[in-house]
Amino acid sequence: MKKSKKTKQTPKSARRKCSSSRRSSPIPDTSKWLPRDASSSLSAAFSKECANAERRILSTLEHEKNFSIDRYDSGLPFEGIVRAELAKLIPKRYKITDGLVIDRDGKTAGNCDVVIFNELWFSPIKSPQAQDAGKLFFPIEGVYAIGEIKQSISESTLDEAMKKLIICHRLQRPRTYAHRIVENREGSECKHGLTNPLFSFILAGSIANGTNFERINLRFFEISKTLKRLEIITVLCILNVGAISWGFKDPLRNGEVRPALFLKDDLFHNIFPVLSSVDIRSPLLHLIQTIQLSLYHTILGPEDIATAYGFDNRIKIPANPDITIPPDDEWKKLLEKPCSSHHEDIF
Repeated sequence: MKKSKKTKQTPKSARRKCSSSRRSSPIPDTSKWLPRDASSSLSAAFSKECANAERRILSTLEHEKNFSIDRYDSGLPFEGIVRAELAKLIPKRYKITDGLVIDRDGKTAGNCDVVIFNELWFSPIKSPQAQDAGKLFFPIEGVYAIGEIKQSISESTLDEAMKKLIICHRLQRPRTYAHRIVENREGSECKHGLTNPLFSFILAGSIANGTNFERINLRFFEISKTLKRLEIITVLCILNVGAISWGFKDPLRNGEVRPALFLKDDLFHNIFPVLSSVDIRSPLLHLIQTIQLSLYHTILGPEDIATAYGFDNRIKIPANPDITIPPDDEWKKLLEKPCSSHHEDIF
């Protein structure tokens, strides 16, 4: 018989030495494992991204101007470049396109250069049969924001852009209440505000010869003074020059200046123009920050959209009252049991 081999045993002294060597490194101080501060670099990164986008838009504008002088095809229009850059800076849940915005009465302001649309809860009224085959028609209830794009801004082009956007504001757009929770849930019927103001903006590549930023600002303000609060255009942005939005002093916060988004508090107070010049920050950054803040607070109302945009909402019911189906007994008996929560009586 073969003898079984004995397993070689490690001497106790060696095991103790090995064990002590594993414990030789001190336990690290985990209280010092803290996140490092990257807020300044993160902020700078987004600011730089907006500044880079602004430079790309201006470069495209210059290219388009040069080619149009020589009557060459300039490729993708300036408005398309702006939409493409906006799409990089705004969350993907928001569709950015162009098209006609209409209301339930069939009224429209015409084609809009930028439409920021909610395609998760809404669908276009008319979809093209093929890619880029015809314009899309968007119901105003599903639109977050509308923008007009101008290569250069003058008093006349400012008036033209403001006219388009103000007509959009005047389309029939049922309001959602001030405390709406989500698109299909109303938290309260409080009417002291709303959650679906229409955001509007004008973006221009430059200022036309013969005018200046101050004159454009003044005209923008003077026209805005003639409008109702929910007809006011939210932002005027002129690349490489400056941007104008709106603010108000909140008495509930000791007069703190806050952005006016036409949601609730600012509807009941005076508002004033807020200027952000290019030496303070990128005008495009100012626009994107204001859009994102508005999008964060905006909740749309799709509850009756299919009915509102139907061709014929008329119905017929039986003339004979006997043509009915009674409720089940189990549901009748359920009404006899008291409910723990208060609700309106069914009968």
